[in-house]
Amino acid sequence: MLADLWQDLRYGARMLFKQPGLTLIAVLTLALGIGANTAIFSVVNAVLLRPLNYTEPDRIMALWESLPAKGGRWRVTPANFFDWKKQNHVFTEVAAFGASGFNLTGAGEPEQIRGARVSHDYFSVLGVEPTLGRAFLPEEYEPGKGQVVILGHEFWQRRFNSDPKLIGQTLTLDGAPYTVVGIMPTGIYPTWPMTSGKISFDPQQQQYWVPMSFTADRAANRNSHVLGVVARLKLGVTRDRAQTEMDAIARRLEQEYPANNRGEGIMVSPFINEVVADTRLALLVLLGAVGFVLLIACANVASLLLAQLAARRKEIAVRAALGAGRARLIRQFLVEGLLLSLLGGALGVWLAKWGIDLLLKLTPQDIPRLNQVGVDRKVLGFTLLHSLGASLIFGFVPALQASKADLQEALKEAGRGSGASPSRQRFRRLLVVAQIGMAVVLVIGAGLLIKSFWHLRQVDPGFSPEHVAVMNLTIPQSKYRQWHQISSFYTQLIERLQTSPGVRSATIAYDQPLTSNWIDSFTIAGRPAPEAGETPAESFRPVGDGYFRTLGIELRTGRHFTPQDDPEHPGATIINEAFARKYFPNENPLGHQLQTSAPARMSNGPMPTSFEIVGIVRDTKFHGLSAASAPAFYIPAKQFPLADMVVMARVEGAPLNYTQALRNAVWAIDPNQPVNSISLLEQMVADNIARPRFNMLLMGLFGALALVLASVGIYGLLSYAVTQRKQEIGVRMALGAQRRDIFKLIVGQGMRLTLAGVGLGLVAALVLARFLSSLLYGMRATDFTTFAVVTVLLAMVALLACYLPARRATKVDPMIALRCE
Repeated sequence: MLADLWQDLRYGARMLFKQPGLTLIAVLTLALGIGANTAIFSVVNAVLLRPLNYTEPDRIMALWESLPAKGGRWRVTPANFFDWKKQNHVFTEVAAFGASGFNLTGAGEPEQIRGARVSHDYFSVLGVEPTLGRAFLPEEYEPGKGQVVILGHEFWQRRFNSDPKLIGQTLTLDGAPYTVVGIMPTGIYPTWPMTSGKISFDPQQQQYWVPMSFTADRAANRNSHVLGVVARLKLGVTRDRAQTEMDAIARRLEQEYPANNRGEGIMVSPFINEVVADTRLALLVLLGAVGFVLLIACANVASLLLAQLAARRKEIAVRAALGAGRARLIRQFLVEGLLLSLLGGALGVWLAKWGIDLLLKLTPQDIPRLNQVGVDRKVLGFTLLHSLGASLIFGFVPALQASKADLQEALKEAGRGSGASPSRQRFRRLLVVAQIGMAVVLVIGAGLLIKSFWHLRQVDPGFSPEHVAVMNLTIPQSKYRQWHQISSFYTQLIERLQTSPGVRSATIAYDQPLTSNWIDSFTIAGRPAPEAGETPAESFRPVGDGYFRTLGIELRTGRHFTPQDDPEHPGATIINEAFARKYFPNENPLGHQLQTSAPARMSNGPMPTSFEIVGIVRDTKFHGLSAASAPAFYIPAKQFPLADMVVMARVEGAPLNYTQALRNAVWAIDPNQPVNSISLLEQMVADNIARPRFNMLLMGLFGALALVLASVGIYGLLSYAVTQRKQEIGVRMALGAQRRDIFKLIVGQGMRLTLAGVGLGLVAALVLARFLSSLLYGMRATDFTTFAVVTVLLAMVALLACYLPARRATKVDPMIALRCE
């Protein structure tokens, strides 16, 4: 048996090398399909399939507060966190984490670093311990005793050159000494819970961990939604059971604290969903699309092999006459198909390695675990399975057809020329129809994403991002303890920037204009007090007095903030149009008072609690370009000084040319103040639509590849048909058929197959388009225009593919064709 198989392998290799042209085309076709599949699967494997670097990661859940009646979710208040921790019976541990930022000084160049404050049991929930040193001790979570820090592995490598002796040494963070007690292993960790109810896994926000301590007042706080929460399920407890118990806890808390918990629920989400939620559907759609490309490639190769059989009928007949059974013939052709697949797979892996590098340049960098993308054993196994599957897909039917050869008929035909059997021709036509159908599905998917992205590009963000440099600053509270010190620092900074050459205007804000990290409650003076739990809350945006001018946000009515809007003057606020529509639909908002306690509650100074509406500005897309404009109210930064601010400067020319000028302005005030890298607001806008752009580019590439392969399939079928029908065409022309009649005959055959494939593809596209709905913006997945344009495009490409064989058919000389036969 092994000897026979070895003989089949040697014979198959000889046959492939005997026809190098056909072999090369087949191998290249398969390599494109297998290579594209391998590249996409490497990303899917790293992002979706590879287990998280935790102990039993399936037991880790993320917990969020939610409003089931309205949808959505957000961060957790400290009091609710402690109630969940105490009242549940389904989790072994429940832990909280919150965003943190420090200025690192005294160890080389000053640097702003970002990390997390974490509660007791954080590391137990994740099932991860430091690779060097230790985790935090229970007493280090007590107020005033948490001057210890654990560093992230990448930060430790970059900043401290992986020095193991760092354990036990002291770092100066915000002017205070912190002892390094551990180094975390490489991985992704929950560190920054976002206002939108998501966890940011940006590696730059995983540089350190410090203990989170709670005073009695903070632990009882039910107003500040600031915490992320993770929990570990007990053995044998399912997510559904945990959700049921947490629902019961939510109902109890609603009854006990209606002023804060009315209508609130608790969402239990598998932690892996937090990691991959925004990318799962898009990657699976792309994996399905590239799978279609491989199927089209297999159909092309199968068509090539069927055409080749016609030239090998004599060989097959001789082998059968010499005693080769049907099973042996099938095996021989399957072995040849396997060799083609393995060659295509090997070349495909090489193409995939090149393609992965290109893919990573196109892939949005906010997708977690991209640094783990590569060709590992699982990816190689996937490629091998694809190669074997491809050999079966395109090799089985030709092998079956070859084994059915009629011995006497084949030997007779071999002497006078051979032609393809009707069944073989029917199967090749079916292959072409299937190719066109799959191409229609992919091109329609690409068309929908292209049109969606075009719609997204037309969205007006509400501000002008061109020529704006952005710099994040965190000034240490150990040095700037009082509100007037913070206010003085930023006032001096803006004054220096505005007098710098080339700087048109400068301002500060708590958030850059495409994000919203603060939602706070308020009431409107003169209106009935809201019922318990019904106090409105909207995006709260402290900004400098030149904010709207610097960003080009149009003032609809009223006035801008001025330098006089400070704690010594009455509170002022500017609202956006969405806020005015929602809360003042039939009256003029100007002059009304908004009452919010945030400035007075969080600042050590005479901050106002009532703010007069002095202006209305146009809406901006601070939840992202694809989101609807949400209500927001702005207050002057001088009436709520904050240490963490975003500095923005509108400049002449390229913003990056002003990097040193921005740094110098900061260091002229405080030489020890770290300055992060300078960003471009225009690039931030581009990054906001990076994922739709990535989906569009890849789907467009796969659609174009499918269209080319399907066109090649039509061309190959018709070219072969013209060759086989030379005698028939010669007879027709001898009997009076005109060249245009022959042209119509060949083109008609190709277009009938095209129409059948397009019809099949349109039906499939209507069924599959619903999977794209959540990836589209400003349009429906059944967009008529896209379907119509794709249908016309496919018809035109198919017509071009039919034209060349039809034109060749019209040049057949009847006398030569008849003489040859």
